[in-house]
Amino acid sequence: MKLDIKGLAILALVAGVLAFFLLMPNQGLKSIPANLSVATVDGETVSLDSLKGKPYLLTFWATSCSGCVKEIPALQALHQQHHKDGLRVIGVAMSYDEIPAIQAMRAQKGMEYTIAYDQTGALAQQFDVRVTPTSFLIDLNGKIAMHRLGEWDHAELEQKIVELLKG
Repeated sequence: MKLDIKGLAILALVAGVLAFFLLMPNQGLKSIPANLSVATVDGETVSLDSLKGKPYLLTFWATSCSGCVKEIPALQALHQQHHKDGLRVIGVAMSYDEIPAIQAMRAQKGMEYTIAYDQTGALAQQFDVRVTPTSFLIDLNGKIAMHRLGEWDHAELEQKIVELLKG
């Protein structure tokens, strides 16, 4: 049986093109849809519409995600440094997490920023979150200023937050 190199090359090319289009990330949101809210682990509801006029960082995370846990101290530092200037940091725990684990992580890591729980997964679906951490830096007008899958380059994030806070 003779190996058809040309046929294999064409098959590989077709498979690669298909994989690219099937796995390619979509263009994502350009701005936050109206009337979205998040439920916090403290029993409050935060309307994202109410946050317009100030920047905020919305980070989808999980207690089982090592990158998410690694990023907590940097998020806490951003909160401490900029919350008095109007920045709001909101960590949204994924639906597969459980409240006791979220609260334990919050206490262990000293998370002072807002912690929400996407119990049904609807918010993650609305934002097309497929991996954690996934974060959105939202500007004063409710538009997405930065979007990141995975961990942030914290110097770049800090610079953008300072720009947004200046107006």
